[in-house]
Amino acid sequence: MATGRSSLFFAAAGRYVQVLGLPGALRFFLPAGLARLGVAMTGLAVLWTVQGASGSFTQAGAATGVFAIADAAVGPQIARLIDRWGQRRVVAVSVPIFLVAGSALVVACASLSPAAWVVLALAGLTGATAPPVGALAAARWRRTAESTGLLPAAFALEGSLNDLTFFIGPILVTTVSATVAPSAGLVVALSCVAVGMIGLLTATESEPAPSQSTTRGVLADPRLLNRRFLTLFVANLAMGFFFGGIGVAITAFALAHDAGALAGPIAAGSSIVSLLAGLAYGAAQRGRPTETMLSAATVITLGCASLALVPGVPLMFLGYAIVGGCVALVLIPASELLQKATVAAVYTQAMTWINSASAVGIAASASVIGYVIQERGWQDGFLWLSALTALLPLTLAITYQTLRTLQRDAGTRATSA
Repeated sequence: MATGRSSLFFAAAGRYVQVLGLPGALRFFLPAGLARLGVAMTGLAVLWTVQGASGSFTQAGAATGVFAIADAAVGPQIARLIDRWGQRRVVAVSVPIFLVAGSALVVACASLSPAAWVVLALAGLTGATAPPVGALAAARWRRTAESTGLLPAAFALEGSLNDLTFFIGPILVTTVSATVAPSAGLVVALSCVAVGMIGLLTATESEPAPSQSTTRGVLADPRLLNRRFLTLFVANLAMGFFFGGIGVAITAFALAHDAGALAGPIAAGSSIVSLLAGLAYGAAQRGRPTETMLSAATVITLGCASLALVPGVPLMFLGYAIVGGCVALVLIPASELLQKATVAAVYTQAMTWINSASAVGIAASASVIGYVIQERGWQDGFLWLSALTALLPLTLAITYQTLRTLQRDAGTRATSA
């Protein structure tokens, strides 16, 4: 039995070694990870910076909200330019603006009395020009690994890196901002993005060729307006509902049980399980993305309702580890299907629209679940969260055959329209 498990472990590890051994892969994977860590830190770092200068959580929350909204609204349009003109030509312009805006926010807040409109404008400009690191890296993996049969493993590696950076990032921001200075977290975040993006953009071997497309659309490229992409868009909106509400509900649960300090460790436990689940999925030789997504989505939805019945903190550690541990089993197969649902010429903007859908869901759910918990208690917060998240398995069930068709096309390469 032990020998069998060891064989599986070494086979899985070997698959990831193969992925990182692809020409140019490690050259962009490592700097992209550093840049993604910086992006994962930035939103919370803005909160700490503004709150430290103003003493107002209201102003800090408004700045963070403007940052997130600007990122969700403008990001897809920058991604359209990236698909059309190439990563280096566009990101080499947008990232310096991001760095200057973020640095200006640090300087403005250092004056201790920045005007509110200045803070909001700089936070908005920072959000609008935040680099879509995940989309940039995914496009490079598509070029590097698509013809090798290793793309699912590559996406699993990306998903696990994403879990890791969004686990480490908030902890790093909180530690640095609390012990050094409120704006120190933002300085570190900007530095990570600057160094990481220089490394990524100089990795020219893996950069996708620009499409030079002349396709026009008001907001979205018409090639994205199809049932397959819209299914994945709605699915990520529903995942945003989960992300936005679960942190509020877990925190409210912890406070209600006089264990507020354990809210972070409870969330951290689920992140570790999700990371391991994602790596296990990616190591499988033959993934079943549609079935995996639907099963994991069902567990998340029913699990949220079940968490309303948890009587104490130890069981919440276990219960949320199961529920949150399924997150990677939705996001990684979704990335795999998105690659098959979109042509290469619009892939960066497709990834960015997916992220924007999640951001909208997060903003909406955090507000709704926060209000429900304030008025009715943490148990109802979990029940309402389950109701919102039910959009995910419902969407996947309704469009099951559409997604199965994509799954059967696993061996075909998407070509530009």
